[in-house]
Amino acid sequence: MLPRLTALQWIILFVVFFFYGFSVFALTRDYYLRHPPRSLPNPQNSQQAPNDQNSALGERMRQALSGEPEDAQAQIDISSTDTDALGHAADRLFAARRFVEAIPIYQRVLELQPEDAETHNDLGLALHYVGRAQDAISTLKQGTELAPDFQRIWLSLGFVALQNGEPALARDALQRALALDPDTDIADEATRLLGLMDAAETKP
Repeated sequence: MLPRLTALQWIILFVVFFFYGFSVFALTRDYYLRHPPRSLPNPQNSQQAPNDQNSALGERMRQALSGEPEDAQAQIDISSTDTDALGHAADRLFAARRFVEAIPIYQRVLELQPEDAETHNDLGLALHYVGRAQDAISTLKQGTELAPDFQRIWLSLGFVALQNGEPALARDALQRALALDPDTDIADEATRLLGLMDAAETKP
């Protein structure tokens, strides 16, 4: 038999569920807007993103969540000093997998705000996805030095290092991401990647 709740308890319960649903939506929207597909570009043609079904699905989800059409253009004056507008334009290009176009805009943001660790994170990932591995790692390392408690950038550094054959750096970065807060989606992904590394190392 269900417990009988007072009017105040029902109101509290409704508020809790409302904010829970809003939080899930916000986190999902942020993830698909700020993360590229898992598959990587072909090193022989690094400016072209992969075209498989998973990438297409991820792209459609990002478009639906962002409310932007497929041909959305990020119109921005690269000489602008408006870091919010620059960052928004770069993020739109990033979400559309137009990494080559996003890179100079992120670089412009860092000229204006050199201590912006989040932009270091996004620029590092964009550089990685166009095949500029060492530039990506260098940019992400700079971001970790600026914001050592920024969990996401440690995950990004670990992912990029792992994809580019630097397992020691990858393991250290992923372990740092996990240690910062083990109860997040970022920590779950760090755990998954560490598990893949462990499995690979134990294979005969």
